[in-house]
Amino acid sequence: MLSSAAAWRLGGLAALIGAGLLAMGQIHPEPVAQRGGVAVIHPWAKGSALKGDPLPFYATFANSAARPDRLLKIETAAAHHAILKALDTKTGIVRPVELDELAVPANGRVSLRPGTHQITLIGLYAKVEPGSFIPVTFVFERAGRLSADIRVENLGEPEHKDHI
Repeated sequence: MLSSAAAWRLGGLAALIGAGLLAMGQIHPEPVAQRGGVAVIHPWAKGSALKGDPLPFYATFANSAARPDRLLKIETAAAHHAILKALDTKTGIVRPVELDELAVPANGRVSLRPGTHQITLIGLYAKVEPGSFIPVTFVFERAGRLSADIRVENLGEPEHKDHI
């Protein structure tokens, strides 16, 4: 059994480690949007893009509901349109394939990550720089519309492998 002083020291150490990881961007404890059991967790893009360029971005979708849901559409006022893509490697040649929807399993999660799935904003209406935010709305079959801001990060920021 820990003494009271040891318990306080251990608790303080855990808080410091958690604060450090949060400050480094290694953990993202809160969803940025939540509705009907579906949560959008840390939508992000890297680098910059010029007006008219495409910009891929990534996010994690968690579903705490007992029924699966489907991401049907992504809307934004920041670009002409947005498309959901997967990378097909079946033929040995990597090529992007446009998807009509993204299934989010019941009591599960799906993470969009570089090299797997992504959402691409097509035809940006303005230049995008690191530190800026891009508003989007995710339209789900059951959960409905969830609005969130994509955080545009510097190219040198750590990867987001913690959203799996």
